[in-house]
Amino acid sequence: MKAMVMHEWNGPYVEEDRPIPEVGPLDVLIKVKACGAGYTLTGLRAGLNGGSLPRIIGHEIGGIVEEVGPMVTTCKPGDRVCVSFYLTCGHCKWCVRGRETLCDNFGGFVGAAIDGGFAEYAKIPASNVIPIPEGIGFAEAGVTTDAVATNWHVFKERCKTKPNDRVLVVGAGGGVGIHTIQVAKIFGAHVIGADVSDEKLELAKKYGADEVINVTGKEMSKEVMKLTEDSGVDAVVDMVSTKQTFEESVKSLGRGGTHVLIAVPRPRGPADFNIDGGRFIFDEITITGCRCATRQEIRESLELVQRGLVKPVVMNTFPLGEANKVQELIDNMALLGRTAFVFE
Repeated sequence: MKAMVMHEWNGPYVEEDRPIPEVGPLDVLIKVKACGAGYTLTGLRAGLNGGSLPRIIGHEIGGIVEEVGPMVTTCKPGDRVCVSFYLTCGHCKWCVRGRETLCDNFGGFVGAAIDGGFAEYAKIPASNVIPIPEGIGFAEAGVTTDAVATNWHVFKERCKTKPNDRVLVVGAGGGVGIHTIQVAKIFGAHVIGADVSDEKLELAKKYGADEVINVTGKEMSKEVMKLTEDSGVDAVVDMVSTKQTFEESVKSLGRGGTHVLIAVPRPRGPADFNIDGGRFIFDEITITGCRCATRQEIRESLELVQRGLVKPVVMNTFPLGEANKVQELIDNMALLGRTAFVFE
């Protein structure tokens, strides 16, 4: 099979011919039809998600079941399926509570601990394989497992958003941000989108942002306070996660507000944040993170897409052989919407 293989951290993808993987008793062999490509790959390529080399990365997989192991009963050859990113045990306290992304026996990530979807075939544990509902394309399903499902988890569990809440989306015109807007609207939120270019903000408005702010050369929090008559927002979802966006996001919160970090800060490690600690007490603000989504939340997100409530915005498609070109565009944040490799 054709595969794009990474042999060194942050190194190039090398096109190789590899044997089709042999399935184990609880594995599923997927003929990959599409694989989404987003900013998460930048961290995977740098080794920030662990794993080992050489590795075939790519986790936003949509494809057709080619073969199943003898103990697999949840799918069969010919089924259309997508994949959950997290390799979890299914029986620890977090898994049974429906918070499997905090699994005590976490096994790593698809595309880091095991090979992913930058290849014609991918061998995936059956527990990570999720059916694609009728009417959803392979690329759209793959993108849903990340860009839509993550946001469903944000608003359902991390923010617990209510109708008429004000939500600020930082990085609103990016590949995840435009889905954040759409999901926030399902919860009845009033959405303010912030980004650094008018082109991205036009896209944010197209997908439902009620108001937008071009933050170039401006203090975002001051602009937010103008729009909210100094009351601030009920939630901030931060796709950028720099020192500047973190501090400005916290300043943008109103009383009882919640700040959610989605992007992993680059570089990782301690950072000196200038935050008024008294606000945690007197305004009861919350700062939290979001680790993707559970398998059930992926299923729920796919249903949202099937019902037409959210549109996976796949604006760019490429053949797999252009993986290095696409990675450079992703690293430079030069793509609008989501991107996917599409297989013939």
